[in-house]
Amino acid sequence: MRRRCLPPALVFLAPAGMAAAVALWGWRTGRLLLYGDATAHLMIARRMLDSATPGLAQWGSVWLPFPHLLMAPWVQVDALWRSGLAGSLVSIIAYSLATLWLYRLAARHLGEPAAVLAGLFFLLNPNLLYLASVPMTETVYLACFLGAVDQISRWTQTSRMGNYGAVWLAGAWALGGAMTRYDGWFMLPFFALVLAGAAMPDWRRAWGAFWRFCLLAGSGPLFWFAYNAYYYGDWLDFARGPYSARQIYLRALRHGGQRYPGDHQWLNALVYFLKAVELDCGLPLLLLGAIAWLLWIWQHRGDAARPLLTNCVPCLLWLPLPWYVWAMWTGNVPIFVPMYWPHGYYNLRYGVQLLPALALFAGWQIWQLFRREGGGWRGGWVAGALCALLLLGYLRMFRGRGPMVYAEAAYNSTGRLAQERQLAAALRRVRPDDKILMYIGTFPGALADDGIALKRVINESNYQLWDNALRRPQRYVEWIVLERHTWLARGLNRRALGRYFTPAGQLHVPGQHTITLYRRIRPD
Repeated sequence: MRRRCLPPALVFLAPAGMAAAVALWGWRTGRLLLYGDATAHLMIARRMLDSATPGLAQWGSVWLPFPHLLMAPWVQVDALWRSGLAGSLVSIIAYSLATLWLYRLAARHLGEPAAVLAGLFFLLNPNLLYLASVPMTETVYLACFLGAVDQISRWTQTSRMGNYGAVWLAGAWALGGAMTRYDGWFMLPFFALVLAGAAMPDWRRAWGAFWRFCLLAGSGPLFWFAYNAYYYGDWLDFARGPYSARQIYLRALRHGGQRYPGDHQWLNALVYFLKAVELDCGLPLLLLGAIAWLLWIWQHRGDAARPLLTNCVPCLLWLPLPWYVWAMWTGNVPIFVPMYWPHGYYNLRYGVQLLPALALFAGWQIWQLFRREGGGWRGGWVAGALCALLLLGYLRMFRGRGPMVYAEAAYNSTGRLAQERQLAAALRRVRPDDKILMYIGTFPGALADDGIALKRVINESNYQLWDNALRRPQRYVEWIVLERHTWLARGLNRRALGRYFTPAGQLHVPGQHTITLYRRIRPD
């Protein structure tokens, strides 16, 4: 491996400092928890220990647990939980690791100057930078995904040396990705085949790489099957259970909702996803990165020594494209863009998953143009003009609502945050020893705002205790937060509610479910 031109510490600390600055801005301006998912991730991590029924069951059956495990130590500190900084710490470190892994991968395959360019295009992206400062899972997944590809690249160059260290590390990073997002499950067979193929025609080493990777990385999905079977009685509960994305979608359709864009429409799925990529990465970077990728494939088409498995390992970075098109086609993953029907902002952040591929190949192409012009003033002018064009695409993201990932979060947060603030104000009347029955899937931020310990809140993640409290709420709680159209509203014993509780306030926010607060007036 050639010596890298930048020390790893610098490649790690530069993005860490940038993301920390954005996180500080978000904390001071109240913009860290605009995403409802960010609040939910913190809540899951917190209730692993702070709950009426603490333990692994608090993970739930849908979201994968690795990011929550990483947040769990920090989120137990009340100040970090309530501010959201507990999740920001994890995102910042993951963003820095993702930058380092992308730089190493590019340096190994493209050379140090191209790696510097790729790293800059990656870490300067405004949309990724915002995600790197908030408690979301995108940067954690990117760190794991890029870590796995980096080690696969290392294996393709060391597979003859008799050491499987790179295979084990690739498996560890792939395991982290598979336990962060379901995208990681899709990547596993491709990673395994490349690892095995790099050792061919030595069948023994190919098999050794294959089973070692599968043993480690494959344990993630197997564990999740077993976890769902043990806690929920269905090994596929995450895919077909009542809280799964599929069932939520089907319930909406039964109540007159419209189909998602791209549902069983390949072309629409591709168009919507590429539009999200354009909005997240910028049109100049999308075009240059895609053209450079095609040129890369053409340039390496005639290589004699394992061209597909060695020279084209960076092409693994394009795997998010088929994954998201397929996920949209199945109806499991919706993406709404404001320019197309239904003209909304939803899951636009998924476009950043192609940023590593676009940044890497754009950096390679700019460096190739510089070298082709002899490296003189003409080459410098061409390379500088292209870099300026890509960075101009980034600057244009700050127009209007701002970078699209931030705009998505801000657009969807107005009503939810207003409702959470009202609920938090209403719950300040709760005495320190009172217990609350509440569905926390919608407005969990109200509890963090008040610093109410989750062990005092009986909620849907408490399972048997929750079912008992629904039947006889007067025996378990002093307060009930009753939100319309939730599991609590559908399952609560209304006779007991009318007999033992009295309304203590009602909260109305346009576009949100009505919430009625009940206080117990007589013992059982």
